[in-house]
Order: sequence, then structure tokens, then C-alpha cells
Amino acid sequence: MKKLVPLLALAVTACRPATLDRDLKDIPGLTLHALYDGASEETVLLKYDSPAGSSCYRIPAETSLTVNGEAFTLDKRGELYDTPSGFFGCEFPRFKGPVRPAEEPLTDYVLSDGKSSLRASFKQLHAARGFRIKVNGVEQTNTLRNGSAVDIEWFPVTDIIDGAQVTLRLDGTPEGEEDTYTIQGLRVDANHIRFVLDVRRLGNFTLRVTAQGQAGVESCEGFTSCQGDFVEEVRIPMTIE
Repeated sequence: MKKLVPLLALAVTACRPATLDRDLKDIPGLTLHALYDGASEETVLLKYDSPAGSSCYRIPAETSLTVNGEAFTLDKRGELYDTPSGFFGCEFPRFKGPVRPAEEPLTDYVLSDGKSSLRASFKQLHAARGFRIKVNGVEQTNTLRNGSAVDIEWFPVTDIIDGAQVTLRLDGTPEGEEDTYTIQGLRVDANHIRFVLDVRRLGNFTLRVTAQGQAGVESCEGFTSCQGDFVEEVRIPMTIE
């Protein structure tokens, strides 16, 4: 689980669409997607409605994006994209810049083309993420009983998880050999991941939780929608008895 959101929106059509220069206010269904996956660089996509055969849009060259007052670089203004299979699609406008500090409680994005200004703010988008484990409402530290109904509470609590994977790797497994259990039947609700623990062997494991989702939205002004995406992997030692 690495990539968050595709950088291309491909309109499945053999008819070559046009690329039109448009001010921000004239682009239909404009949305902001801030993509953070723990790397040293952050990507911000400006997505829009792109049904098959529709035109692609190119934003003005002077369009700027600031993140908590610091400028990001306009990487792509938006272009037509040719697929290897001969179809065409739209490559969304894209900005890039350095990742904000983890302790920053609010990340504020301001987009402007000189004629209009749009804003999006996200709660703890770059925070160090983690979780705590409960069984029957009681917090567990480093031991779980096989067969337990497990509730993993993900932090920050403002995160909304839309995809998760939970695995257990048996300690002491020889290099090159895999003895990993992928937990099935996960139930995801807001910032909670729930499942019944069912493994074939007991012992000492490394518990790995990978979550993908969206940071909480504080504000979304001028966009059709605003989304701050994250993907994070957290590992802790865990004994199963």
C-alpha cells in the first residue's frame, strides 16, 4: 500500500480531447488533493470533472500555492496525456514542495491565480501516527490472546481510515523465509480497525498496521471538495498466547 491517489485521470476515448486554458473559477468540479506518504516531498493535485471525451484544462502559469505561508512549486499546469494503448486522458495540474513539520496542528493551503483564491485546511496531516489496542474496552500493551476481538484505535483521532492491512510476522524466522499472517475480515470505522485474532501459531511477533485514509478537514473554501490523504505503517512487538 504505497500510492495514494493516481496522478492521471484517463478518459477512455479514442477521440483526442482538447486542452483548454482556464482560470481556476472556470474549471468544473475543482478539488484539492494533498498527498502525503511519509516521503520528504509532498504532492498537491488539482483534480476536476473529466468524463470520457471531455476537454483537459491547463491552469494559468501564474497560479500559486502556499502552504502555511510557504510557496510550493507549480510542477505541471495540466495537459493532455497519451496512453500506450492509444487512448487519451487528462494529466491534472500538480504542485510539489517540502513536507511540513509533524507537530504542526493545522496545514493551510491557499491557491490563487490572481483572479480568485481558494483555501483548504487539514488537521494533523503530517503528524506522527500510531495506535493503541483494546480488547473488551481494556488497553493491551504487548500481549494478545488468540481468538480475541481486537479494536485498534488509530491516532490522530481526526483521521478517517478507508483502507487498512494488519499483519503478524513470527520473530526468529530465518532470513529469506516468510512466516507472516495477514489478518482477514477487517472492519474499518472512522479511526478504528477491528477484527478477531486468529493465527495458526502462538509466540512472539511483529505486529504491522498499515492504514490509508484522510486527515480531518478543518475548512474547504472555493473547491468542490478537499482531501488530505495519508498512508502510514506502524510496527510494534506483540506476543500471541
